[in-house]
Amino acid sequence: MAIHLCQKSYGTIKIYIKVIMHLESICMNALPVVKEAGMFVAENRRQIPWGEIEKKGDRDFVTSIDKESERLLVKGLSAILPEAGFFTEEKTVEQGDSRLRWVVDPIDGTTNFIHRTPVTAVSVALMDGDDLLIGIVYEVTLDELFYSWKDAGTSFCNSEEIHVSDCSEFRKALVATGFPYQREGRLPAILETAGYFLEHCQDIRRFGSAATDLCYVACGRMDIYYESYLQLWDVAAGILIVRNAGGTVVDFSGSEHLTGQQVLATNGRFIEESLSGIRIPPITR
Repeated sequence: MAIHLCQKSYGTIKIYIKVIMHLESICMNALPVVKEAGMFVAENRRQIPWGEIEKKGDRDFVTSIDKESERLLVKGLSAILPEAGFFTEEKTVEQGDSRLRWVVDPIDGTTNFIHRTPVTAVSVALMDGDDLLIGIVYEVTLDELFYSWKDAGTSFCNSEEIHVSDCSEFRKALVATGFPYQREGRLPAILETAGYFLEHCQDIRRFGSAATDLCYVACGRMDIYYESYLQLWDVAAGILIVRNAGGTVVDFSGSEHLTGQQVLATNGRFIEESLSGIRIPPITR
């Protein structure tokens, strides 16, 4: 079902209200689009020859499956909301400058995908400027579809409501994190931060997908997740899913106004304890 918006300016209050009124419907229509892309990714999970893999940067790779997944998402999401632009990782479509846009990561966890190692996810968010309206993450290897929308009051996994954990002791908290592709000059702060959590919390997990890490906080599998040097498409959907599941998400300065470059997500506790141990400097806008 396509939802047509007649105004040219997406920043107007009138357009914003129209979108808000249809958020649940837009989300429900987008779910099968995201899952279709995820199923395509799952069907193509194999040991890909290195000769077929493009290198975007040091330790940063892209495959033809990333690009085809993104094309599937763009086609399906455009049919649902033709007026929205796109901000996508692989740039298979013109990047729109409109306030209303889909933020798309066609494969979050490409390194895992290349090596046939869980975890791999598809992440899609709808944003109006900096305002998160819809978040959808499909974790391919476990067939788990996480989603929520602005003012939904809850988040879901495969149609079941989810909630953050009730862990209240920092020393019992299980922590998820990730590491940047570019590590030169950053490694001392990264290792010192990891050492802090290893010393003061139960343990650390590194799944290799920021979108999945956030969803695992949302459903109570992880109590804390932190990471830096990210992109908005990695985390936009997951941030909304965590918040609507009862969690808290800030950057490393403690601000809830996020750019996606740094994320600290918790079950609503441990913000102060976590920030006091993070040695990675805040990234200023």
